[in-house]
Amino acid sequence: MSAITQFLNHKVLFITGATGFVAKGLVEKLLRHAPEIQRMYLLIRPRNRSNGEQIGAEDRLEREVVQSSAFAQLRSQLGSRFEPLMREKLVAVSGDLTHDRLGIDPETYERLIREVNIVVNSAATVVFDESLDLALAQNALGPRRVVAFARACQEAVLVHVSTAYVNGQQTGVIAEKTPTPNQSIAQVMQNGKAPGFDLESEIAAIQAFSEEIEQTSWNPELQAKFRRLLDRQDRGKRVTEHRRTHQLEALRLRWKRRKLIEKGLSRGRELGWHDSYTLTKAMGEQLVAKTRGELPTAIVRPSIIESSLMDPEPGWLDGLKVADPLIAHYSKGRLPDFPGDPALVVDVVPVDIVVNAIVAVLPKIWESRGFQVYHVATSAQNPVRVGEIFEYVYEYFKKHPMRDRDGNPILVDRWRFPSVKRFQRRYRLKYQLPLKTMMWVMDRVPAIPWSARFKRRVSLLDATLENALSLSEIYSPYTNLKCEFRTENIRRLYAEMDPEDQKLFNCDVSRIRWQEYIQDIHIPGLKRHVLKTV
Repeated sequence: MSAITQFLNHKVLFITGATGFVAKGLVEKLLRHAPEIQRMYLLIRPRNRSNGEQIGAEDRLEREVVQSSAFAQLRSQLGSRFEPLMREKLVAVSGDLTHDRLGIDPETYERLIREVNIVVNSAATVVFDESLDLALAQNALGPRRVVAFARACQEAVLVHVSTAYVNGQQTGVIAEKTPTPNQSIAQVMQNGKAPGFDLESEIAAIQAFSEEIEQTSWNPELQAKFRRLLDRQDRGKRVTEHRRTHQLEALRLRWKRRKLIEKGLSRGRELGWHDSYTLTKAMGEQLVAKTRGELPTAIVRPSIIESSLMDPEPGWLDGLKVADPLIAHYSKGRLPDFPGDPALVVDVVPVDIVVNAIVAVLPKIWESRGFQVYHVATSAQNPVRVGEIFEYVYEYFKKHPMRDRDGNPILVDRWRFPSVKRFQRRYRLKYQLPLKTMMWVMDRVPAIPWSARFKRRVSLLDATLENALSLSEIYSPYTNLKCEFRTENIRRLYAEMDPEDQKLFNCDVSRIRWQEYIQDIHIPGLKRHVLKTV
């Protein structure tokens, strides 16, 4: 029997981010290969529908986890035993990482800290241009609360799922170093000469800025500006007062979010990271290091996580991941070019290899009772270049083109990979400026009978252009970053695993064949699970 499976027998796990991509893959893997696990408690935040109705944690467990395509193979294998197994092994816990004591009611919290042996924190907002206040709450303050929970358990270990990109703008070889609290990447890159960075001060500053933006969004002059915008937008339409109130609030929230996104990008880059995502994920790691005490802890840092190589099925995907918006837009002819260095190595790793690594580190960290970082990445051991990936994508869609609404094949061309500035300048001058001019005329010359269809087409084109420019701004740090994530710790761990575990929990990235993965596994999986075109 597998040593890892034996270790997991009768253990009780607590998993955050349970409705997310990695967590679903993890739960499926454990149910299939560690059937003697006693129980998995899944922290799930209740959600509100647009009509105000609340969807509870148990409903979300059923709809978003149990019914997920991640469990299709397991459901098929177990047949009538599937539902009883899920009810026996999976328990939804209503809570929220952004609340004290994880938002769990006191009675449940006390029961959990008596039972739980293993805590896996995979909860995060993985949007690169996330609103700074939300990114802070989930990616930084959330992990600190998870550490407090794990330390309260009678005897537990913690695996915190982070990202290799907490290393920010550093280039060259990136080692698997544990995080140093109160240290920015700018300080590392400038040998300590950058301005000081203090975790608690940074948290307070972000919270103060967020509150200031909230207050400013109610400023009478700004509210008047929103009303003037709505006056033009609603000209000639019958709009109820109720609808008008909702429109006004939507404009306020959009303005507030834009300001917080801009602040996250500027502050993250000022401190040596890329954006609010990498800034707050790094802060989360530092808070884990600062507050863990003697808690046995592993930080697993994957690079860009994409569809599965093998498990639960080749090409399994749950929503658009990092590279997928680019592939989707390109396949539909909406992204004829994109900035980047075709000779640059881009670090991509399938989700099931990340899941296998999370499981594999558990016995090790339990035994060592220490603190260790594991990169799960491909750049050091099995590198693939930006240009290679694009060529595989180009070849695929030349052979299997997407279709437009009339059923005609959508033709694609090779990218020329311009610089970011050149790409953005061309898009703005050639496409966006004429379009914005047209929209200005449509908005201010209502006498011309613009058709509803024409207005929709102009609006769609404007959104497409905005999206392309946004993608170039967000992704350019990742498509121009020359670094290599070292993976000695995970490679050593894999070498020490017995042959059965190496097969069941294979975290060896050298087995990936990139052309086969992109053309035969990833893109078909993207079309099957997300784009719904096959």
